[in-house]
Amino acid sequence: MKVVILGAGNVASHLTRALLDSTVQVAQIYNRTLEKAEAIAKPYNLAYTDKISELQKADLYIISTSDDAVEEVSYHIPFENALVVHTAGSLGIDSLKGRYRKGVLYPLQTLSIDKGIRYEKVPFFIEAEKDEDFKELEKLMLKVSEKVHRITAEQRAKLHLSAVFVCNFVNYMYSIGDKLVQEAGLPFETLIPLIDETCQKIHEMTPLEAQTGPAKRNDQLIIDKHLEMLKDHNDLARLYTVMTKGILKQQDEL
Repeated sequence: MKVVILGAGNVASHLTRALLDSTVQVAQIYNRTLEKAEAIAKPYNLAYTDKISELQKADLYIISTSDDAVEEVSYHIPFENALVVHTAGSLGIDSLKGRYRKGVLYPLQTLSIDKGIRYEKVPFFIEAEKDEDFKELEKLMLKVSEKVHRITAEQRAKLHLSAVFVCNFVNYMYSIGDKLVQEAGLPFETLIPLIDETCQKIHEMTPLEAQTGPAKRNDQLIIDKHLEMLKDHNDLARLYTVMTKGILKQQDEL
């Protein structure tokens, strides 16, 4: 299968590497900024372009741009016999506007360009208009990953929302912890063993079972003390209150 990748961000970079590592032919990288396309393509001696009119003919086009660019880019793929997919978590197949076969290829992982990753452990979720296209995508991605699943648009949207909570929001919490611990004159590394153990526990028990802390114990004395410490950080005090109320409600419902 001959593949063209449209986009040059984190997902596009990792998909290129994952497919090439799995001996899939990636023929070309497109991005509207030529230097970004070159940065992905050049290490592998791939063709690259910033002119969408110069797209090579291929079997599969993977649109891995920002979500708001998917529809516009999709208009310009002229090959009606090709299979075109996007990698967005929250967009439907109807975001693809050309007269070609359509699908979605969604990798559930946080990806940074310079961070290595074991692609065989990354779950890939596939949606396609036609069963034969699903099977084609499944066959391709099983070369890359041990975890390839069929999914509906509704499931994928909810999965993406869940991922925002367990990844993006958690990273924001890390940044708050970093700020507060530095105010105490300590490095963020002080928190790493706690973070690691917290992550490890949910491999062995549910998140509810793994919960600890003052809200879990309904320790109002400590909760009030923490809020007093946050009196000069109004946004963080509000966030602390919302999170505490949420944990207390969970405990009441058990």
